[in-house]
Amino acid sequence: MIPVPRKMRFTEGTAGRAVPVKEKICAGLGREEYRIRISPEQILLEGSGEEGLFYARTTLGQLRLEYGEGLPCMEIEDQPAYTYRSFQIDCARHYFSVDELKKMIRMAAEFKLNHFHWHISDDQGWRIECKRYPKLHEIGSVRAGDHFGNYHSDEKYEGYYSRDEVRDIVDYCGRFGIEVVPEIDMPGHVTAILAAYPELSCLGTPVEVGMKAGIFKELFCAGREETFVFIENLLDDMLELFPGKYFHIGGDEAPKQRWNECSHCQKRIKEAGLLNAQELQGYFCNRIASYLLAKGRIPIVWNEAVYGGNLDKEVVVQLWTEDKDNQIKAHLDKGGKAILAMVENCYCDYPHGMHSLKDMYSLKAEPAELGEGIEQSVLGGECLVWTEFIRDNERLEELCWPRFAALAEVGWCGRNRPAYEDFCKRLEASFSLFEKYGIHATKREGWEPDEQMAAEQTAQFQMNFSKEDREEARRAQENV
Repeated sequence: MIPVPRKMRFTEGTAGRAVPVKEKICAGLGREEYRIRISPEQILLEGSGEEGLFYARTTLGQLRLEYGEGLPCMEIEDQPAYTYRSFQIDCARHYFSVDELKKMIRMAAEFKLNHFHWHISDDQGWRIECKRYPKLHEIGSVRAGDHFGNYHSDEKYEGYYSRDEVRDIVDYCGRFGIEVVPEIDMPGHVTAILAAYPELSCLGTPVEVGMKAGIFKELFCAGREETFVFIENLLDDMLELFPGKYFHIGGDEAPKQRWNECSHCQKRIKEAGLLNAQELQGYFCNRIASYLLAKGRIPIVWNEAVYGGNLDKEVVVQLWTEDKDNQIKAHLDKGGKAILAMVENCYCDYPHGMHSLKDMYSLKAEPAELGEGIEQSVLGGECLVWTEFIRDNERLEELCWPRFAALAEVGWCGRNRPAYEDFCKRLEASFSLFEKYGIHATKREGWEPDEQMAAEQTAQFQMNFSKEDREEARRAQENV
């Protein structure tokens, strides 16, 4: 079974297919905790509510796939190490149908992942129908072509989810105990938004929806009050669709050149008593976070938003890069919370030769560089897939599975996860799960490519980036 249960004890006898299954609510159990009692007379599933009972049913389903008609009698007691076990799909770079998203969601539910981080806005597209600002989906969802890496097409690319489709996805996730966490990236990665509403930028001049990967210069203008009015109205519109606890507001890869040259932003820095544009990003994120908190939501940001040193502790930080100048550690030390999503352990858009299944399974639940005793600061972890170089369903699935399953077990078991080889044996035995849901998962021979194959995959992937692209990205990162 994946994730492996915390406690499992075999007892005498077997339970055939005709043995009745009963469910019982037990108020003393934790929210996601469950128990299973299999005897020759009955199969009893216990949970404190629907989440626990769903996980009990899921585990029972895996047992039936493994043992068939006659289940060995046993007792299982299980609960997760971390409350936040997430998977992310980027639908901004490339749009994936509702049916494909449901397929991925249903598969994630089998491995007890409980948050779907839905990346719906970036430089290359805005993907949700917006009632308050319709030009977002009318203009921001359409780009003139695709020029990602080695793929070049001048055919118009478009697509967005209607409000009814979004509600359908949210309701579907709710059936499996999964909360949808939408992400509207800001103050950077907003080219698609600015293509629709260019007056929100520092320059105020027209821009086109991005057609290639990269770190773009254009940001929301943090000096114009109209920017914050727009964002608050936009959030109100999105909160109608997303009732969950968390809301991701990005904060990564925001070069400060425009802010450094903008009279409005420089005036804001002076009037707010800030030192520089880095602190201005903290100010920007804090204002948006405060608005979300007042609405009863918990904001999440990428770790660059911490680098000004003035991010409010109520904002959850998602770690994907190194701890620059110990700013992330300082945020945690003052009571902040974190989600682990380090590139080398969690990013599934890279080929297996660069980020193997073993790399995923080796995610440290408490990174040493963040100091001792941070376990209480870590909400959990997330597996991610960015889709600049992913344009079809089969490629999406073979990159994500079974690597998403590895992160699912890490999040469920934490530091007490079994050895990697034990996981691999169970994974091979569980491959019928992927077949059941029609998932094109990578088979064992592809999980850890040999040195030659890894080198070939790495070289092929790196061909997506020219020397000019790499130099441009390096310069942009220096100014983030």
